[in-house]
Amino acid sequence: MAATLPSPRFAYVANFIDNTVSISAINAATGQIRPNGYVLTGGAGPISVTVDPTGQFAYVVNFGSDNISAFSVNPNTGTLTAVGPAVATGNRPRSVAVDPSGKFAYVANFGSHNVSAFTINANTGALTAVGPPVGAGTTPSSVTVDPSGRFAYVANLNSNNVSAYTINANTGVLTSVGLPVAVGNNPSSVTVDPTGSFAYVANRGSRKRVGVYD
Repeated sequence: MAATLPSPRFAYVANFIDNTVSISAINAATGQIRPNGYVLTGGAGPISVTVDPTGQFAYVVNFGSDNISAFSVNPNTGTLTAVGPAVATGNRPRSVAVDPSGKFAYVANFGSHNVSAFTINANTGALTAVGPPVGAGTTPSSVTVDPSGRFAYVANLNSNNVSAYTINANTGVLTSVGLPVAVGNNPSSVTVDPTGSFAYVANRGSRKRVGVYD
């Protein structure tokens, strides 16, 4: 999975096989990207990368080593510099999202069927776990936060549903909002529209690929 800075000026791609993140510069006029090097993630099997709303920090989940790597972003070159060692997640982390305030990060753990929450140090970008992971459905594959930063949603690949949570604005702790909602077969990705009124789910195993929910 890939991510771009809010500007955007740079694009980042997690490379699962060679344990790196590729860095590319974006041409503001044409949208074309130009390779600008790569960096080792410090973990195995990087599968998802995201950039915080300020563009100062990037986060990569490493599926093969059960951890998340944090980086500071050079605003001029896009170069990534590791912020300490990788931090443990649940088993087989698959997706990472940062809330709109840039205070919290969330990781969907495919292998342990739960979601890890972290606080983000505003000065360094370092992550600190917020309690134990919170339960989700079976093999959660995608996590997203709504534009208001009040809610998080997780698509559960093998239980064919989406889990919803409220976010504590002070601590980042997730609290389940009732039972998961049924969607199509094998939901692999979930996102929320900019107004926060609708959620969309891509269902990998269904003929009807995308479901719309309000």
